Amino acid sequence: MNTRKARETRAAYRAKIKKTMNKPRVKKSRAPLEETRFVPWEERIAPTTEQLREWDTWLNKHEPEFEEKYPGHYLAIWDKGIIAATTDRNNVYRLARRARPEVIPLITYVPREQDMLIVPSNFPREWSKADA
Repeated sequence: MNTRKARETRAAYRAKIKKTMNKPRVKKSRAPLEETRFVPWEERIAPTTEQLREWDTWLNKHEPEFEEKYPGHYLAIWDKGIIAATTDRNNVYRLARRARPEVIPLITYVPREQDMLIVPSNFPREWSKADA
């Protein structure tokens, strides 16, 4: 078992241990976690169909601004305003819950240029020509 590779590995491990053995441990300061009020899912305020239509119109109106400012981000929308924005799909819910725990926000994704897909047509090129 005393191969050269094993001896080199043990020597590297011992050297690493010696370097860190006498260093004092310093606790990393962490920002205190904010207490968020827990609201059960059933008790949260959900947007109405009319509100969703208004917010959709608002999103379409501000689409160029969002594409410039938030490419590749998930946005949590409530009452025509952004309450959370992040690139992580799962994290957007946590951030939205921290901002507005009593609501169920509208979540949307702002695609990047490389996310845009070109969908090929299933029809042959001849079919798309207008009959003259």
